[in-house]
Amino acid sequence: MDKAEMMERMRINIPALKEWQDAITIIDVPEPGRVHYTVDVPASLANFHGATHGGTAASICDTGAGFAMYSYGDNNVSSSASIEYVRAEPVGKLDVWTEPIHKGRSTAVIRVSARSAATGKLLFEGTHNMFILGRFEGFDE
Repeated sequence: MDKAEMMERMRINIPALKEWQDAITIIDVPEPGRVHYTVDVPASLANFHGATHGGTAASICDTGAGFAMYSYGDNNVSSSASIEYVRAEPVGKLDVWTEPIHKGRSTAVIRVSARSAATGKLLFEGTHNMFILGRFEGFDE
């Protein structure tokens, strides 16, 4: 399977709400485990200060951790996650990268970092422990 097809299949991990489907764009997968994507966070997913809501940030990171695992061809679920909220900034476009910390046969640890696309400043970072369920159907075709 070529990279473009893999990136399209990875979109299965984006929540089904149209608001999320329209907001997330997978930019590149330079190598398995490393995924670059953007999220244009709408005002409806802000907290009362106008910044990205903590639950929204957690969902963005969880989605990215799943992208990272799918880029290996592994079906997966999160088993735990830790989110560090570094800086609040008004909602808008985020530049997000995943980085594999550990990848074994049954578990993996993925770090997800989100930066403001406008300023490049780190806004939040998640570390996710992932449980591998087996190969993702269709990724080995």
